[in-house]
Amino acid sequence: MDFITANLPPAPARVLDAGCGDGRLADRLRAVGYTVTAIDVDPARARPGVLVADICGFRDPEDEPYDAVVCSLSLHHVEDLSCALDSLAGLLARGGRLIVDEFAHEQAGGAIADRYFGAAGSLPLWRDKHRSFHTGDAMVEAVARRFSIASLARVPYLYRYLEDASLREAESVLGLQFVADRRQEPS
Repeated sequence: MDFITANLPPAPARVLDAGCGDGRLADRLRAVGYTVTAIDVDPARARPGVLVADICGFRDPEDEPYDAVVCSLSLHHVEDLSCALDSLAGLLARGGRLIVDEFAHEQAGGAIADRYFGAAGSLPLWRDKHRSFHTGDAMVEAVARRFSIASLARVPYLYRYLEDASLREAESVLGLQFVADRRQEPS
């Protein structure tokens, strides 16, 4: 959460947590004063504070722009990346910020795949398991067509996902954290 909060405007900024999963990040942001709308496409995630919605075509219930949109491990899952990013750009206020904490599965090597699956020779299985996800490179390129990327870093990821700190130094750099600003329209 440090990467996300370090890049958000000050509370009580309006934040959209797009693809919020269980909504824990949205809850933590609300607890520190942010005004958060949390959405997820999975109806099983519905609960107070989490709306069921697809980012493609999502309309803010208050019809107000967001100061920031957070995509934490959600963009690689969206079916139509272009549609999702166009929608996000339209939901952001002028000068609004897109904050992305993602997974670049294509960066995995054999050692990390073997460790993940607990068996030697697992890289083909890793690639097959992640075949339907957008790559980190595809996400960065798609964002760059719509936003101005302010910062981009490849960071360890899998140790956070598996909650195994011993992986931090051993893993390929599978994480991707970047901040992109909505481009200003000409006046």
